[in-house]
Amino acid sequence: MLTCGEEPTVVLPEPSAALLDRNLAVLRQVDPGITTRIAAAPDEELEIEIAEDGLPTGTWHGRRLASARRPGDECARMLEGVDPEEVGVVVFAGFGLGRHVELMARRFGTAGLVLVVEPDLGLLKAVLSRIDFTSWFVDRNVLIVDSTDTAEIHRRLADREGLLTLGIRVVEHPPSRTRLDGVGVALVETMRELAGNARMGVITTLTRCVTSIENQLANLSHGAFGPGIEDLRGAAAGRPGIVVSAGPSLRRNIEHLAAPGVRDHCVIIATQTTLKPLLAAGVAPHYVTALDYHEISRRFHEGIDAGDVADTELVIDPKVNPAVPEAWPGRIRCIPSAQVDRILGPLGVGGDPFPNGATVAHLCHFLARFLGCDPVILVGQDLGFTDGLYYAPGNAIHDVWTPEFNDFNTIETMEWERIVRHRGHLSVREDIHGRRIFTDGQMLSYLRTFESIFVEENSRGLRTVDATEGGERKAGTEIAALVDVLQAEIDPSGSHPDLPRAVDRDLDPSKVIERLRSVSREVDEVRKASGSAHRVLARMLKDQRNQARMDRHFTNLERIRSEVDKRSEARGLTDMVNQVGVYKRQRADRLIQLASSDLGPLERQRREIERDLVNVEWTSDAAELFLEMIDRTIEQLDTGRRPVAGRTLADIERSAGVAIGRSGRARVQAVIPIDPAFGGTGTPRTPAQISSVLEVTVDRLATSTEIDGIVLLVPRGMDGFDRFRQAESDLPVTVHRVDDEVFPGHQSWIREARVSSAASWRGGLHGLTIYDEVLAPTSTLEAMRELEIDAAVLVGPDWPHVAVGGGYGVDEVVRRYRDRPELPYVFVQAPPGIGSMLVTRELLEIFGRHPSRRAGFGHLLGYRSEHPESDPVTSRRCVIPPASVRDATGRYVVDSPHRFERIGPPVDDVEAVIGRCRESSTEVGTVPPVVRVELCSGRAVPSPRIPVNLAVERPEMTDSTFDRLLGDLETPGDVTLVFDGVGDPLLHPRFDALSVRAIEAGVRQVRVRTDLNVDPGIVDRLLASPITVVEIDLDADRPETWLRLHGGPDHEGGWSTVRENMERLLNGRRPVDAHEGMSADLRPMLPLVVPRIERRVETIDEIPDFFERWRRRIGSAVIDGPTRWPKKYGIEPDSLGRTEPPAHRDRIVAFERMMVLSDGSVPRFETDLGGEDCVGRVGDRPLDELWRDVVAARIRFERETGRPPAPWRA
Repeated sequence: MLTCGEEPTVVLPEPSAALLDRNLAVLRQVDPGITTRIAAAPDEELEIEIAEDGLPTGTWHGRRLASARRPGDECARMLEGVDPEEVGVVVFAGFGLGRHVELMARRFGTAGLVLVVEPDLGLLKAVLSRIDFTSWFVDRNVLIVDSTDTAEIHRRLADREGLLTLGIRVVEHPPSRTRLDGVGVALVETMRELAGNARMGVITTLTRCVTSIENQLANLSHGAFGPGIEDLRGAAAGRPGIVVSAGPSLRRNIEHLAAPGVRDHCVIIATQTTLKPLLAAGVAPHYVTALDYHEISRRFHEGIDAGDVADTELVIDPKVNPAVPEAWPGRIRCIPSAQVDRILGPLGVGGDPFPNGATVAHLCHFLARFLGCDPVILVGQDLGFTDGLYYAPGNAIHDVWTPEFNDFNTIETMEWERIVRHRGHLSVREDIHGRRIFTDGQMLSYLRTFESIFVEENSRGLRTVDATEGGERKAGTEIAALVDVLQAEIDPSGSHPDLPRAVDRDLDPSKVIERLRSVSREVDEVRKASGSAHRVLARMLKDQRNQARMDRHFTNLERIRSEVDKRSEARGLTDMVNQVGVYKRQRADRLIQLASSDLGPLERQRREIERDLVNVEWTSDAAELFLEMIDRTIEQLDTGRRPVAGRTLADIERSAGVAIGRSGRARVQAVIPIDPAFGGTGTPRTPAQISSVLEVTVDRLATSTEIDGIVLLVPRGMDGFDRFRQAESDLPVTVHRVDDEVFPGHQSWIREARVSSAASWRGGLHGLTIYDEVLAPTSTLEAMRELEIDAAVLVGPDWPHVAVGGGYGVDEVVRRYRDRPELPYVFVQAPPGIGSMLVTRELLEIFGRHPSRRAGFGHLLGYRSEHPESDPVTSRRCVIPPASVRDATGRYVVDSPHRFERIGPPVDDVEAVIGRCRESSTEVGTVPPVVRVELCSGRAVPSPRIPVNLAVERPEMTDSTFDRLLGDLETPGDVTLVFDGVGDPLLHPRFDALSVRAIEAGVRQVRVRTDLNVDPGIVDRLLASPITVVEIDLDADRPETWLRLHGGPDHEGGWSTVRENMERLLNGRRPVDAHEGMSADLRPMLPLVVPRIERRVETIDEIPDFFERWRRRIGSAVIDGPTRWPKKYGIEPDSLGRTEPPAHRDRIVAFERMMVLSDGSVPRFETDLGGEDCVGRVGDRPLDELWRDVVAARIRFERETGRPPAPWRA
């Protein structure tokens, strides 16, 4: 026997089966699996001797397991810098003789976790047969794993998130380094990943604990009175269960799910994100799941009728946002909740707890197993971004995106932005086909959770089949094609699954109300006791050295504690709300425990009193908050309506300690910047025109109950605005005169960038938004300082339909800010002219200190390559209107005659205005807003965007044809001409002269789309022309790919020409601001340059670099999808996952865009590049007649086919 550490440790000279059994008996309490594997390992010889420091050392297979002379010093060096107060988990790569494990375990006690990764089971058996570890294995957090598999380690640490968040240290056992060959390095990456996942999980739990209880109480009608899921237990035993998720690969299998017999013999369980695509394909899942905390998830059920889901039941987690079940038109089940059962007591559902799912896909899987399904078949479960896509085609999110789509914001671009918003957490993995695939930290976390589930189920003989046919490999699954697995698992002659129909519980509401009142009384007693305890503890800190007083205090405290102990149920319920307080107490307890040997009695007592003071304060606040929730729940059960909380969510989070406090009432005014000459997109106007519509806008804002006033920013010397000071309103109207222009010099750049996205609230070039059109930072900041305004709500003078009241108007924007003063801005996700945006003085000051093309709202609300983050529309900074408003398309800004005609006079009801515009959406003007003009049919090299069989030869456009076109544009002030067609327009000898003619004729903007494979002198002419947007089909990011797409070796010099011209173009742009010293890449410059690449199998691997390079350098990059050519052309579609926007986007294009070929002919459809089916020629018939015939043909096409014609360009 020798002394090893704090207690004597037995080291036997020979292996002992009895000692092995004792060691394994202790380990078996933690992990029976590894003890079985250790016991079954072969017996091998371990040589142990005593070193000169009296500690054991030895060799294994000829390799040393510890220092030959002083293993104690070796262990001390190994653990240098490992501070138990700073880490919660220490991971050792290698067990050796276990001395280092013992030292760390004794240091931690129960305040930390020691994880040992030792793959050599024979070594473990030999050591455990010779050295007695039982004295410190007991009551110590020690885990031993024999696998380096990430999924297995994740499974073993599944309930240790709290310790993982405290910090992790991976320590290699030096003598084991060579033997384990790189295990330590792999462990560092594994543990970093697991720690990040755990930290995210704990933070989510702490920040959502209050919302979780609030949602469960709001959903109590489903959780207490609803049917639950107990009758589903085992109802589909032995049946295949198909879990359908929304990954991009879903498109490969959705038609197979609709095949006859599949629904009859399998149980289909779908995530809510897949419901609409499934229904559109004729698949009615048996169950749909929902668990999202955010109200935005109600969009997945919007527009669905009860008949659509007559055979589908929604299964909710009770913590789901109540807006989600409210939007569901059919039957609803609610999974059991231990928290709801604790609140309801004897009235609770009871039963075994249902596993927590990190996502709806996890919930689907658990539900399938609950039903008894085996195997579970995964479909659309990519857990990665297959083919560079985030969502499967037809996802409901695409409908939400529709108002943002425009020529420069394609569905392919938005899909890629959705992926790279988490670029900091992106990693490259290998998919099931061995190809490169991107995934992110969140997806990886979901994968690890799934894998731990699959591996555990596999050990019980349950099967999971991955029939996704794309995406990440998943441990614990079989890989098979869906068609094959359905053929193997379905017995056509078998019976159909007999699934019970949801029926509500027979529970008397009055009993539930009485139970809640009883809970309320008990929780109130806990609140009172906590207040009393706080007062006693505060006195104890003062009287700590007065023993007589302390004795009295302890007596009082014990009396209070005994009162609380009588109400342990109420205290436990309070702690459900008080998770932050519980977490803080646990951390404080841990630090006291770790430091206990170094603290004197008084110091330890002081720390414990300070800990308890914080604890009872948090408990009192949580009890008060919980009481308010219960009161509202009682009223909801009584009346059917849940009253608005007396506190906002921010108040609740402040009570829970996860949000900052407020100080005073912020002063907020509406600010209207006025340019008398131009509208937000540069449409010309007169002061008289703006004055009349401004009057309506001011009157509308004057109905606000939240803003403190209205400020008009007007150029000095501009008359006619003083009358607004005397507006008949309780709100003061201030006319703030600006010495110079109201808007900055680069506003012309913003206007040019917004022309093509005028109807999009976001998504213009450089991400610019409708709110950038009214951003006058210097003038606004000047007025805010003078009037002592904290925040400004920006509104355009020509926004007479701006929403003011209601849940998404100016008032709600101001309330959101006052509720959360830490927010630098608040905006409404609504069509241009209906939403509004609040900005703080501090943010405007930042814009002023750092002027550049990034100093605007587009940069904040769009994808930022240098600072990727989640989409702001999912944050508290975004106010989300109802779907009827949020998803509306169109521009509701009265800044041109035709918009006034379309929108009509202002009315109080915003949704009525939108409805009026929707009804007239097929009523087109006399001229199209966008005319694509083909100038010639020749190109320097073949274009991959124009199939060989559609490349034709036509005469160049003549001046006379072009002039006739211009002459027919009756109201050209908001018409855009795009030089584009079969040929490269820069090869037309007079492209620049034609652009000058167009601008002189009043055309709002001229764009050009080119391959840029031209002589350098042509680039110089382009720079000298009035063309303000240059779209360049670069088509590739590497020369070899460009050559492959553009005709091969015969055009070897083309790539160099294109890139040299690109640099010439970028260097020749003209700045539109006064910031001379700024980098050219950050200055607003004209023309706007837009590199484009087509998403296709040849370019998919180049898109990441292409997109980042150009977005970072010039702020623009567009990803196009391949043209959806009519079948009659016989053009094979690209083999990548199909993308197409919602039909409504194609409809918008159909009613806004006309093509004029170089010979003057006007085809009915853009894809008719050969001009085979035209309505006539420019000059032969008036343009308005040609346009009406084009629109009529497109309407007829949709009636006949069910979908609008696909455009040639995005």
